[in-house]
Amino acid sequence: MAKTFLTESQIAGSTPKSEHLPNLARTLTAPMPQVLFVVRDPRLGDGGVYVRTATMGPLSWRPYTKSVAIPRDDEKIVRCLQPATPCVLGLPSRKLLRQLAICRQRLPRGICEGTVARLQLYPSENGPVPMVHDCPVNFECVVEHMEPYHTHLVAFVRVIGASIDESYVALDRARIIQTYPTNFADEVFDEDRGLRMRLSLLKDIYRCPEFPVGQKVGWGSSFDQWMKELTDEKYLSRKEQEQIVGWYRRWKEIYRDVKSAERKELKEKLTTVCRLVSAEQWEKVHAFLTAG
Repeated sequence: MAKTFLTESQIAGSTPKSEHLPNLARTLTAPMPQVLFVVRDPRLGDGGVYVRTATMGPLSWRPYTKSVAIPRDDEKIVRCLQPATPCVLGLPSRKLLRQLAICRQRLPRGICEGTVARLQLYPSENGPVPMVHDCPVNFECVVEHMEPYHTHLVAFVRVIGASIDESYVALDRARIIQTYPTNFADEVFDEDRGLRMRLSLLKDIYRCPEFPVGQKVGWGSSFDQWMKELTDEKYLSRKEQEQIVGWYRRWKEIYRDVKSAERKELKEKLTTVCRLVSAEQWEKVHAFLTAG
């Protein structure tokens, strides 16, 4: 596999907001959970609630903590954050793309982005910062530590409460990750030279570890592709690949002949090979194929 190597200066010069090497910049941008970050400006009383987009990362499970990254030049939000400050993280669904775009804008102090985006805010159970009714999941948090880091301020928050939309509780896990949370993918220039955020969702769930005991791209791939991948990664020789694939194709040809002795023999051979590969017993795989 051919690789393109970049220096630190090349990486720094190809940021997602730069029109120079935009494809490279997008390739270097890994999707990150994009959430609605709700804070309150204590100097403005009840009118100082702000809802801004932010990227979130997981930290510990016990206690349940998250990290939230805020640009240091976003003074409106940064000035609201101090140790012990309450805040809320709302996990938006794919239905909130317009609202996310609005909440990403830096509106003047005193104007709530949530109100402009017509989000429904409702009182929190554990503090003065409201939750976002439109989000399937809300985390009520308290800031425990803040760390300035280059262009961003990273807030470490502890979750002290949560709310979940009851309609999501019984959903299959795969269905949930295709609904929320949204992930920040990148930013691109539109036809009017405006910078637009793009979001993504997760798709399939794979059991790990997968390869070599399964196909690299998941079980939606083919048996032939799995054998090719094992050969490409030097688990099998080219001759062994052809031998196994030959058995498999012949077995498929006579599959409907349930009384065939050859069909039974091929089934046993394929079952043995798959069992040994799944157990990663490669010496036994090679010995079995040599004897076969």
